[in-house]
Amino acid sequence: MLEVLASYRPVRPSGERFSGHESFPCRYGWLPKFFDLLLEDPASVRHDEHVMVKMGVGRNMVKSARFWASAFGVMEDLPKRPPAPTPFGRWLLDPSHGADPYLEDVGSLWLLHWRLVSTAQLAAWEVAFFETPEREVLKRFLLQKVERRAAELERRLTASTVRQHLDIFLGCYGAPLHVGANAIEDSLACPLQELGLVRLNPAGDRDELIEFVRGPWRHLSVDTFVRVTLDYWQLRALNDRTLTLRALLSDFASPGLVLRLDEAALWRLLVDAEMRYPALFELADSMERRALVLKAPDVATAKTRVGYV
Repeated sequence: MLEVLASYRPVRPSGERFSGHESFPCRYGWLPKFFDLLLEDPASVRHDEHVMVKMGVGRNMVKSARFWASAFGVMEDLPKRPPAPTPFGRWLLDPSHGADPYLEDVGSLWLLHWRLVSTAQLAAWEVAFFETPEREVLKRFLLQKVERRAAELERRLTASTVRQHLDIFLGCYGAPLHVGANAIEDSLACPLQELGLVRLNPAGDRDELIEFVRGPWRHLSVDTFVRVTLDYWQLRALNDRTLTLRALLSDFASPGLVLRLDEAALWRLLVDAEMRYPALFELADSMERRALVLKAPDVATAKTRVGYV
């Protein structure tokens, strides 16, 4: 079998987006409801009043829902073209034949998390998952990293804009620390909290300790992992037939970084993937290297065979 080792080059993270979410994490029910409207009348999702009535939310929440639909990769929204469902959006959320129209399967949340971190170009997400190897970090230090990202990009942003962007990131993954007037609503704000990737703990009177939890994950199935891996293969190494364990573990936007997997957990999932799909994958395990080899003709064919897009 011909194997071509992937020649990975460091890719500069873009991470240029600091706003658009209108101070709201993506809330339960938003994506399915918004996607239904998108299928019904694509052009109408750009009209705030129409979406406000259909979804029963305020104007700022409509803008936020539109942002998250695009950021999660279920809607394509380009200038001078009407919005449209993406193939991934149809595969996941189509009410007639989608894989999980109501987001009841935690595997769907892993896929949405993967798409958000790897393709949405959100600064806090890239800083947290790609540039923060520490298991624990104080919020003020993570904020400094995000502020440096803004400075590197020569973005003239107010301190409150950067701080709010980080707060939205934390609101997506970690339940709030303090109980207040909006505690119940806020604690259920975003379905990504179910993944358990981030824990928030008090650190004195004015700071928080952010814990980035690592796998292995009992709620990450081999099928979901295979879909993430094939997405990564398509995005980062489309013409290569082999991905090294190092690349899968630690390259920019790799499954290891996005899913917070250590080497042992990642290798176990690769072994399970080979066992489940022996016609698609083969593992190379030698003193010189460990790698995943694609046996299917190409990544698109492999995606079709596992029932993915």
